[in-house]
Amino acid sequence: MQTQLDQGLEGVAKEQAAGLVIAYEPVWAIGTGKVATTEQAQEVHAFIRSQLVRLFTKPVAQRIRILYGGSMKPANAPDLLAQKDIDGGLIGGASLEARSFLDLIKAAAATK
Repeated sequence: MQTQLDQGLEGVAKEQAAGLVIAYEPVWAIGTGKVATTEQAQEVHAFIRSQLVRLFTKPVAQRIRILYGGSMKPANAPDLLAQKDIDGGLIGGASLEARSFLDLIKAAAATK
């Protein structure tokens, strides 16, 4: 993952970095409906944040939004979004049903 971040952010200036949004989804969660535990998701997001500090400085890294993209739904959104380094969700299938998406938005608004 460190190599992906280094390569993906190569050439991005510190002045540009604060406006970035990074999405993380476990490979095993793509299209499966499976979700990481809150601990697993936070651990990876904390690692990503630490690499952003290494690349850009702590103040810049804190401004970069890191989204979790592994099947976030209304039921798991509050726990995931309560994690220190998870700034939001990259919503896939849950956005296809209006009621589900609205419930997810409400859960997110209540958490952050």
